[in-house]
Amino acid sequence: MTRAVVSDLGRIASYALVKRLSVSGQGTVYKAVDPLTGGDLAIKVLSEQMVKDPVQRMRFAQECQITRGLRHPHIVRVLDFGLDGNKPYLVMEYVQGESLADRVDRAGPLTEDEAVKVITQIGQALQAVHNIGLLHRDVTPDSILVTDDGDAKLTDLSLVKNTGGDFNLTQTQSVLGTPNFMAPEQFEDSKRVDALSDLYGLAATMYAAVTGVLPFRAKSSFALGAIYKKKLVNDIAAPRTLAPALSERVDAAIRQGLRADRKERPASVREFLELLEEPPAPAVPAPAVQEPPSVEISLAPPPEPAPAPKKAACGDRRGAPRIAAKIGAACRPLERCTDAAAWRGKLVNISETGLCLELKRRFEVGTVLTISMGGKKHQRRSLLARVMWAKKAVHDRWRLGCHYDQPLSADEVQDLV
Repeated sequence: MTRAVVSDLGRIASYALVKRLSVSGQGTVYKAVDPLTGGDLAIKVLSEQMVKDPVQRMRFAQECQITRGLRHPHIVRVLDFGLDGNKPYLVMEYVQGESLADRVDRAGPLTEDEAVKVITQIGQALQAVHNIGLLHRDVTPDSILVTDDGDAKLTDLSLVKNTGGDFNLTQTQSVLGTPNFMAPEQFEDSKRVDALSDLYGLAATMYAAVTGVLPFRAKSSFALGAIYKKKLVNDIAAPRTLAPALSERVDAAIRQGLRADRKERPASVREFLELLEEPPAPAVPAPAVQEPPSVEISLAPPPEPAPAPKKAACGDRRGAPRIAAKIGAACRPLERCTDAAAWRGKLVNISETGLCLELKRRFEVGTVLTISMGGKKHQRRSLLARVMWAKKAVHDRWRLGCHYDQPLSADEVQDLV
């Protein structure tokens, strides 16, 4: 049995409006009642200013058409759309909860576990959107709804873009999105953004969720020039400086997702989510088929000046092919190293740009190591390598992905395998 609803807010089409939920430049979102079932719904009505803009009307129609076909547990479902007089409206499922922005404003930053849960769910929704050739282009705490049960849903797809054709609504050199959360390339040309731009917005949202502050803050959220310059030089405080309880793993993942250089970001949203998760240790260690070659490594100060890596780190799918090593190896500290201790481990693989080690010691990302390995033609080969990532292997062992200060040639790699 349906319920009769009387409201001062009036009606949109056959829907009775019972509460104003939010107001933005694009329009107003209301809580409404389904005339058939009596259930709660959410209705977005385009503002009068947007109705007068033909591009905005077309963009709203595009949002309705594209999002109506989306089905994902962490995306707000679109049920209907239409015109009430000259007012375009969009009917969505009603989510009992609040935006992530309101949640942080009300109760403060999320704990690491809470944030990872929310961002993982939204990341899964984004990856599903990307898989069918769509982009969101405005991932922010305001575009995420958190239910009373703690689940998250992605909404506000008003800037959604079909990579197969955007109806030419996005003009070259246009800027679309929310400045503090936009990727640098989105400032330059919104028509050329891709999945890595959405990933950047997701990482910026994670930053705000765990710290409680806007990423790349400026005197005004609309100070585009100042915000853009900060993004270009990665001028942002590490999340752990604002949230000391944050793990090094999550801190490093957020900072990598916010890199200005797109090649330094994770290759996809799925890869970013993998960086956030603690790799589970297997219940039963896999039997050793063959003892890998051993390596001794020692902590060493960075060279003067410390060279910036120019190629992808070992383990990155965009890097050089990795080859399993078959030789013994040993390492000694540099002469100017004050720490004479050395650590023995296993050399997992090697490439022209880097290598992967497994040992009983975790080094921080950015640590410079000296590594020596015996070759067929060279009695001993010494390398300087910088730690790019660290992941838990089995029990008390860690795997480190390292990037050389100077790349090896193909012949040198073959000499070391």
